[in-house]
Amino acid sequence: MRRCILLSFRISAAFIGTVIGAGYASGQEIMQFFSVFGQYGFMTLMLSGLIFFIAACSIFNISIKLKAYDYKNFVSKLCGNRIGLFYDSIITLFLFLGTSIMFSGSCEVFKAFFKVPKIVGIIIICFLTLAAVLKSLEGLLNVNSIIVPVISFVVIFTSFIVFRDGNISLILDNVYMNTDVSVFKSFFFMLFYCSYNLVLSLGVLSAFPKDIKDKSVLMLGAFIGSFSLMILALLLNFLIFMHMPEIADESMPILYITKSFHPYFKYALALCIWGEIFSTAVSDVFSLANRISDNNKYSYKAVCIFIVLSAIPLSLFDFKSLIAFFYPLFGALSIILIVYIIFQGNLSSKNTSPVNFHIYKRSIMK
Repeated sequence: MRRCILLSFRISAAFIGTVIGAGYASGQEIMQFFSVFGQYGFMTLMLSGLIFFIAACSIFNISIKLKAYDYKNFVSKLCGNRIGLFYDSIITLFLFLGTSIMFSGSCEVFKAFFKVPKIVGIIIICFLTLAAVLKSLEGLLNVNSIIVPVISFVVIFTSFIVFRDGNISLILDNVYMNTDVSVFKSFFFMLFYCSYNLVLSLGVLSAFPKDIKDKSVLMLGAFIGSFSLMILALLLNFLIFMHMPEIADESMPILYITKSFHPYFKYALALCIWGEIFSTAVSDVFSLANRISDNNKYSYKAVCIFIVLSAIPLSLFDFKSLIAFFYPLFGALSIILIVYIIFQGNLSSKNTSPVNFHIYKRSIMK
C-alpha cells in the first residue's frame, strides 16, 4: 500500500514537472492566461484543475485500452492514420519548440541572477538534460521527484511571506479592476492553457501504463498532480495580483515579487525556477526521443543528443515573446484533440471500444 502511494506521488510529480516549466514557475504563463482576466481568471483557474484530472485519467484509460505508450501510437490508434499524422506532427513540432523555450528560460534566469552570457545557461541545461534523459523514464521520475516538492514548498513559502507582509486588499482592488473583460474570452484562454499543457504531457502520461499496471495508482497520481497544479497556480495568481500593474511587463514576475526578499532567498528561488525549467526540458526531450526512436530505426541516445543540439538556435530568441506567440497557437490547435481524448477516455473506462476518427468518417460517407 505504502509503495503504491509513493508511486502515485512520483507519477504526480512527473505530471506537475511537465506542466510547470519556464512560463508557469516564473508566473509569466499564469499572468498571460489568467491574471489579465481578473475575477474570471480565478474561476477558470479552479476549473482547470478539474479538466487536468479528467483528461489525465482519460489518457491513462486510452493508453491501457489501445496499448499505446508514446504519443505517436496514441494519436494514430485513437484518431486514425491521417488525423493521427497531423497531430503527431503538431505535437512533435511543439515539443521541440517547448524544449527551445525551456532553454531560453534557462538563459533568462542565469542572465538575471548570475550575470553570465546566454551561452553559459544553454550549455548547463543542455548537459544536465542529456544526463537525465539518457536514463529514460527512470531519469524523468527521479528529476521530478526532487524538483517538484522543492518548487511547491518555495511557492507556498513565498505566498506566506507576501501575504503576511503585504496589503491583501490590493488583491480585491486589482481583481475587480478588469470587470470589462469577457467571461467567454477568459474561458477559451483557460482551454488553450489546459489543452497545450495536456498535449505536451501526452508523451509522458501515455508512457506510464506500460510499466505501471495498477490503474488505481495511475488515477491517484492524476488526482494529486491536477489538484497540486491548481493550488500552485492560484497562489501564483494571488501573488501577481498583489503587484499589479507594475508587474505586467516583467518576463519573470515571481522574481520581481521577491526582489525585496533576502538576497540568499532570491538566489534559491532562481535555482528553483531553473529546476522546473530543467524538469520540463527533460520531459519534452524524453517524449520526443521516445517517439522518434520507437521503431528502433534510430538509437534512443543518439536521438536525445540530436534533439538537444537542434533546440539551441531557437533558444536565443526572447523568452517572453516565444511564450506569447507559440503557447496560445498550440492551445488552439490542441483543443479538439483534448475534448476527443476526454470523450473517448470515458468510453474506455466503461470498457467500450474507442471510436476511431477515420472509421467514423467512412461510416458517415456511406
